[in-house]
Amino acid sequence: MQFPVAHEDELLGSIIARFVQRQGLNDDKVALNQLFGSRKIVPSSVLQGHVNQLLEKVGHLWNILAHDLLEQHTLIPVFRPFVPVESYDRFVRDLCGEGKNHSMLRTGLNSSNIVWPSNYSVCPLCCQNQSGRLGYYYWQRLFQCPGVDACPEHQCLLVDTGIPLQSSSRHRFVGTQAISRPVPPVSSLGDGKSVLLSSLVKELLRSEVAEVPNNHQWTRFYRALASEQGLCRGKGVLHKEIASRVRAYWGVEWLERQGLSLDADDNWLVSMFRKHRRPFSYLQHFACWLALFDTEPILDEVLTEAVHFSAQPPTKGGYYSSRAHQVYRQYRAHWAQLLNCYGSLREVRSHRDGARVYSWLYRFDSQWLAAHKPKKISVKRQPKVDWAKRDRFIVRELLIIERSVWQNLEGPRRSKSWYCKQVASRRTLEKKLSKLPLCQAFFIRYAEWIDEYQARRLACIFARLVLQKEWLKPNYEIERIAGLDQRKCREAGRKILAEAIPAWRISEETSLR
Repeated sequence: MQFPVAHEDELLGSIIARFVQRQGLNDDKVALNQLFGSRKIVPSSVLQGHVNQLLEKVGHLWNILAHDLLEQHTLIPVFRPFVPVESYDRFVRDLCGEGKNHSMLRTGLNSSNIVWPSNYSVCPLCCQNQSGRLGYYYWQRLFQCPGVDACPEHQCLLVDTGIPLQSSSRHRFVGTQAISRPVPPVSSLGDGKSVLLSSLVKELLRSEVAEVPNNHQWTRFYRALASEQGLCRGKGVLHKEIASRVRAYWGVEWLERQGLSLDADDNWLVSMFRKHRRPFSYLQHFACWLALFDTEPILDEVLTEAVHFSAQPPTKGGYYSSRAHQVYRQYRAHWAQLLNCYGSLREVRSHRDGARVYSWLYRFDSQWLAAHKPKKISVKRQPKVDWAKRDRFIVRELLIIERSVWQNLEGPRRSKSWYCKQVASRRTLEKKLSKLPLCQAFFIRYAEWIDEYQARRLACIFARLVLQKEWLKPNYEIERIAGLDQRKCREAGRKILAEAIPAWRISEETSLR
C-alpha cells in the first residue's frame, strides 16, 4: 500500500524510485523482485519496459492501462507522429512485454545523431513549487528530452543536477533523493527560441493525434514547404539556401551541441527535403519548422496539414520519344559492337559513347537491355579479418591485465564482462567471442566466479583488520563491511567465516601467549 500516486508528467522511474525510498529498500534486486517479480530487470530512465509485470503487482493500487501508462509517464509519445503506425505499435509491445526490451534499438536511440542528455535536468522554480506543495521533488519527463533547455512555464533555463540518466548501478532506480547539492532558487531566462522549442515538445508529449503522416506524406509536405518559401528552382530544391536559413536561426553552436551539424554536403537537412526513406526525429522536424515557418507552428495543425497530402508512393516517371521505334535497331547494333570490345558493364559505361548508348536503351528499350547485359563478374573475396591473429593480440592484452591485478586483493569482481571492459577491442570481444578460442580459454581459467570473488573480498577485509589490529571483530561486522549477508554468502565465504577466520584467531592468541 506504499506505492505512491503518480504526478502529471512524472517519469515512471521517478515513481518507482519514490516507492523504493518509502519502503527503505537498500537492495536493488529485492526492490525489483517486489515490483516486477524478477531480479533481472534493468531500469531505463526514459523508456522503462516490463509494464505488464509492474501492473500485475501494483495494478490494484494504480488503476491505469499499460498503454496509458507509457503515454503519460515515458518518452514514447515523442516518436508517435514521426514513425509508421506498425513501428510505434512494436515499440509499445516491447515496453509492455516480459521479454528483453529492444526499444532502445528499435527507436534508433543508440545510433541516432541526436545527442541525448547525459544527466537529469530540473527547473528551479518547478522544484520550489513541488517542494512547497509536496515536500519533495520528482523527475519531469519534459526536461529530459533532447533540445529542451528551458522551462516553457517559467521561461527559465534548466539546471543540470549532475546525476546521470544511466545509473552506475545496473539495477538501481535513481530518484531526486540522489541530488547531493541544493538546487539553486533561480536561473537565467531562456531565449525565445528555446522556450518555443520546449513548448512544442510539451505539446508533443500531450498530443492525441488520431492519424499520423507516413513517409510519402512527409516527403510531399517538405516539398510544398520549400516551394512556399521560394526555395525551389524548377523541380529542384535549393538545399544550400535552406541550410543557411536553419543555420542563421539556430546558430552553429546549438546545432552541433544537439548533433544536428550541417557541415557535410549530404547532411540530415538535405535528406529531409528529399524522399523520406526513413523517419526523422522530432528535434529535426521542429528545427526545420521554427526556422522556416512564417508564424509559430502549432503541432496539431502541422500534422493535419501533412496528413492531407497523398499517402500513396509517387509514380515512376516514364520516358517517351516519337523517334524511338525508328532508331532502336541502330542502338541495339551499336550496343552489340560495344559488348564485343569491352568485357564488363563498367568498362562500357566508362566511355562516353558507351554511356550514351546505355542511357538511351535504359530509357526507351529497357527490357531488351536487361536481356543483353554482360554477365556479372564474380569476385571471390578474401576474408577481411584474420581471426587467429586478432585472437592472439587480444589474449595478450588480457594476460597483461591479469598479471597486473592477480596479487591485488582489492577491486571489483574480475568477471568476463570486467575483463572485456579493460581491453581496447571490447565490442569485438563481446560479440565475436565464438571466433576467439584463446580468449574463451582465458575466461574459463581466469574469470572470477561469485564464490571466488566473495572469498577474495573477505580475505581483503580481514587482512585490513589484521593490519589495523582489529581482527577480533565479530563475524557479522566483517560480513557487513564486505557487503554480504547470510542469504548471499556462498559456500566458500561461509567456510572462511566459520572455519578459517576463527582458526587464525586461535593461532594468533596462542602465539601471543
